Amino acid sequence: MSESSRNSDDRWNFNDTNEWSNFAYADGNKTRLIIGVDSENHACLQNLEEIVTKHQAKIIDKVSFGGKIRAVVVELLLVSVTAFVEEVRSVELASYIEPNMKVQGLFAPNDPYWNMQWGPKKIEADWAWNATVGDPSVLVAVVDTGIYYTHPDLTANYVALGYDWVNNDNDPIDDHGHGTHCAGIIAATINNSIGITGLAQVRIMAEKVLDSGGGGYWDWVANGIINATDCGAKIISMSLGGYGDSELVHDAVRYAYEAGVLVIAAAGNDNTNTKLYPAGYDEVIAVAATDQYDNKASFSNWGDWIELAAPGVDIYSTVPWGYESWSGTSMACPHVSGIAALVWSQYPTKTRDWVRLWLRYTADDLGDEGFDVYYGYGRINARKAVAQSPPVHELIVYEWETPPYVKPELQES
Repeated sequence: MSESSRNSDDRWNFNDTNEWSNFAYADGNKTRLIIGVDSENHACLQNLEEIVTKHQAKIIDKVSFGGKIRAVVVELLLVSVTAFVEEVRSVELASYIEPNMKVQGLFAPNDPYWNMQWGPKKIEADWAWNATVGDPSVLVAVVDTGIYYTHPDLTANYVALGYDWVNNDNDPIDDHGHGTHCAGIIAATINNSIGITGLAQVRIMAEKVLDSGGGGYWDWVANGIINATDCGAKIISMSLGGYGDSELVHDAVRYAYEAGVLVIAAAGNDNTNTKLYPAGYDEVIAVAATDQYDNKASFSNWGDWIELAAPGVDIYSTVPWGYESWSGTSMACPHVSGIAALVWSQYPTKTRDWVRLWLRYTADDLGDEGFDVYYGYGRINARKAVAQSPPVHELIVYEWETPPYVKPELQES
């Protein structure tokens, strides 16, 4: 076996295709492998073709250098990869074997503060934008202090559908800054040579439920949720909360949920496992915060009610007076909302539950393997959420309730 072949063996694990299959060619349950060959060895090519036929695969491309075949591309079932590779290697037919990996153009926005936005880079949003930057058919409601909609980085994607529940008028303009900061993370205009880049070029609306001091009441929040739902929002983003469980707000959340709305909320900033509401409701995606090194943010709440994690430390975004870096699960929440909007732009016929599960499935697992109390199902990954192909057969257990203890019973003989 050649040195290059040994290096190839070390580089790719063909016993566990999950390690690379998300980044390689995929068509349902099929993938493609590139096999280095010596075209002058006709017996080698013939033997390879026999193995290809044996494994019900096919050669779909040949790559020639100077008129000589140096590599072939084989399409085969994912379940056949391990056995196929082992047989090819056992008879030393290949100088190397590697997956046919995906490549794509690298999209970099021209917004001047893009270099200050570590959050979108961490979740690989710039890779996701090669597939979609968002679709205006998706409407996201920011239930917060309002949106400073005259901001030059927000005005293009803002729609005047919301309400100011604090002052009881139709002008939910932000007089605090919090809602505008969240809105910029979700949908600041991309490639306009101004400021920052939002995660999704979708429509955003404001429900002002917090006053100029950043405070509000449950009835304002409930009204904001209900009105956003009635206005057709597909996603409701709420970077707010309280430790008191409100039946009114829960009813409003259920109203949105039953209408097919994806509700997302911040988990809170007190480093406690006490549930913050509305994030603590089962119908809501509770979002924890991470830092640039994928550690749990020191302030982020935690617990078995956390569903996803997202960047939330020193996040640069829009404010009424320009741009600033803020920290909090308030900043993590709109990262999830923005990626959910990208997913729905890419897969417009999917349901709310599918989008929710897909965000979990494509998240980067951090902390303990699988679900854990600090990151939930993981830190969101925009590239995987948008570019990864959904499985051909989708059978997922969304919720499985089992009793913690079953009393054994004696059977009469």
